[in-house]
Amino acid sequence: MGLLDTYLSDRERSLLQRRRSKISGAFFLLFVVVVVMSYVIQNQLSEENTVLMTKEDISDLKRNLALISIFVMGYLGWILFKLIRPTYISYLDLITDLLAIKNNVHNTDRPLSSRENTLLRFRELNFAVNNAVLYATITDENRIAYISKKFEEYLGHKEDLTFRKFEEVLTYKHNQHHRIRKILSTATGELVNKELRLTNHKGDIFWIEMSIINMDNLKNSKRRLIVCHDITKRKHAGLEMQRVSRNKFVAEVQSQKDLSQQIMTAQEDERKRIAKDIHDGIGQMLTALRFNIDGIDLTNQEKADESLTSLKEVFGQLIKDVRAVTFSLAPPELTDHGVASAIRKMSNMVGNFTGHKVLYENISEFDKRLENNVEVNIYRVVQEAVNNALKYSESDYILITLDHTDSYLKIKVEDDGVGFDPKNATSTIEGTGNGLRFMKERVNYIGGELRISSELDKGTTVHIVVPIDK
Repeated sequence: MGLLDTYLSDRERSLLQRRRSKISGAFFLLFVVVVVMSYVIQNQLSEENTVLMTKEDISDLKRNLALISIFVMGYLGWILFKLIRPTYISYLDLITDLLAIKNNVHNTDRPLSSRENTLLRFRELNFAVNNAVLYATITDENRIAYISKKFEEYLGHKEDLTFRKFEEVLTYKHNQHHRIRKILSTATGELVNKELRLTNHKGDIFWIEMSIINMDNLKNSKRRLIVCHDITKRKHAGLEMQRVSRNKFVAEVQSQKDLSQQIMTAQEDERKRIAKDIHDGIGQMLTALRFNIDGIDLTNQEKADESLTSLKEVFGQLIKDVRAVTFSLAPPELTDHGVASAIRKMSNMVGNFTGHKVLYENISEFDKRLENNVEVNIYRVVQEAVNNALKYSESDYILITLDHTDSYLKIKVEDDGVGFDPKNATSTIEGTGNGLRFMKERVNYIGGELRISSELDKGTTVHIVVPIDK
């Protein structure tokens, strides 16, 4: 009857429930009457009364018992006729309608009544939901009153799950049973949503999103509708994304550590190079100056004049070397006149010091001042590009070109040397790996873009594009 009740309206279910209540009351009243009459008859049939009873008294007693039996049977028949018959007829009409729908669903000649149409639509909807949705209804004791076919297949159960504990059907682990019972007991709102990580009876871990809907049923029974969604793939994808993000974060942190270590190493190498330049160049010149000064013989005017002339040449070279070292460390031209002027000065000095042909061209006559941090990084990138060309390109010339628009400053450092493979720079040209990496880090830091184009035996071009703040 429980399944048939789902096809009835609320009014029909209420009427049937009241009839069932009356039937229960009538049977209880009948039970009381039988008990009372049994007690009266037992008193009459006691040993004292039995001894004094005559045949006529026994005949009267039998007649009374027969009348009572007829009354009881008549009352019971009246109950069955008055109360059970309407319920039977309601179910019989409903079953008749369902059978009529089944037999005439493909018969388009006979139009269906409104009740039959409603039942047909409900039957189709029930079939679709039963085979597509994971849902179940449970009692206030967490026992399954009904479970969809789709849910049974999802859980992998082949036996009948009706009246079994809902938490025991979902998982076999006792700690998960306790958690499910706690959720169901505390779900007092109209709609409660929970995500659960469970283990099925095969030992596989799965995730479900469980929606608990409290329903007001007859007799105030606390039935609940449980609708579930499988979110295992979504959870696994989320966990995988977290793992990838965590690994990416760890890799970035390690990369920053490596970069910091490489920067410190590069700074230390630069200090060693500067110290070596000062020791081998300026230091030797100062030593030579001292010996020359100590060797001046003032009594011999001619030799003294020659020594002074030699000292002037050494002093001139010493001044040039000191300027070169200080310019390499912190060019004053960059602070005083800007990056364009500093790059022009650097190209001239590099050409004079090395004897290499270093050309400079400012196509758009760029002379704007940028932020100090931006100018310093642009200058260092160009300086690194020129140094790489001097060390590795074996070129005849190096050309530095500046051009700009309203929004961008464009710088090119190109040579006509041996070139290299940019994708495999560290293995093709020894020592260029960190230099190229530091160049990219500096350009990225100021929001610019660095691109290197090169071909073997056709030279290398470094393109630097930096945004200009208006």
